[in-house]
Amino acid sequence: MNKIDKMDIDVCSVTVVHEEKVNHVIAELQGKDFASLSVLSKCLGETSRVQILYALSTYKEMCVCDLAAIIDASMATTSHHLRFLKKNGVTTSYREGKMVYYSLASQEVSDAIASLLKVSEYLHLIS
Repeated sequence: MNKIDKMDIDVCSVTVVHEEKVNHVIAELQGKDFASLSVLSKCLGETSRVQILYALSTYKEMCVCDLAAIIDASMATTSHHLRFLKKNGVTTSYREGKMVYYSLASQEVSDAIASLLKVSEYLHLIS
C-alpha cells in the first residue's frame, strides 16, 4: 500500500455530515474545560514530572530529597518541577521543619495517573 492509498483510508471520500452527532458533540464541548486538560498535558509533557507523579501515586507523600533521588536530578531542578506541578493544581505540599513533603492534590489526579499509565502500556504493546 503506497502513501496515497493509506491517506485515502483516513479521509472520507464523500462529504456527509451526521448532524445529530456533530450537534451533540458541539453541545458537550461547551461544558468542558479543555484549558485545564491542556495544562495537565503540560504537566505530563516532561519525563521527570511524570516520574514524580508516578512516585507520588505510589506513596501518598514524599519529600523533595527523595523525589530528587528518584528522578536523578538536583534539589533545585526537582523543586522547579514540583513548583510547576503545584502551581497547576496537580500536587500539594507542606513543610515539616526543614523538610517539604509533596502529595498528589486529589484522588482524581491519582486515578488519572493510573489510567494514563495503563494507556501508555497499551500503546507500547501495540507499537
